[in-house]
Amino acid sequence: MSYSGNCHCKKITFDLDHDPMMQFQCHCSTCQQRLGTSLSALAWPEHEIKINGDMKTYTIVGGSGLNMHYFHCPDCSTLIYNKPELLEGMAYIPAGLLDDQIEFKPTVELWSLNRPKWMQKASSIIVSLEDNGTLERLQELLENLDQRE
Repeated sequence: MSYSGNCHCKKITFDLDHDPMMQFQCHCSTCQQRLGTSLSALAWPEHEIKINGDMKTYTIVGGSGLNMHYFHCPDCSTLIYNKPELLEGMAYIPAGLLDDQIEFKPTVELWSLNRPKWMQKASSIIVSLEDNGTLERLQELLENLDQRE
């Protein structure tokens, strides 16, 4: 399966050749502040994301104590993906950037205690972590390893 997406102004486009390795929601206070709500995202190895266009980067210290890098369009500010140093090489693409190309069914939620009271837990959630999880636990949750070249 292949997927594609773009920023709002279409100056940044991207293509992906494989299914995501994880579908998840992050309810941390940083995601809620930066996005106005929880992050609904798809995880891919960063090297599999084929980007067309130049992005800007914004870096903060994430909930793990390690850096979180946000890559966005310098013109319309659309978040294309964020990359945690905790899970080296992985990138999180907001599910909404893929339009109707994939049915979003998160199986993992991070920072579950911070889930907004108005938001119900998705019925597809299998693992609910009260924090960002450990590196080992997150690696166990990754899927579709057999698709990678």
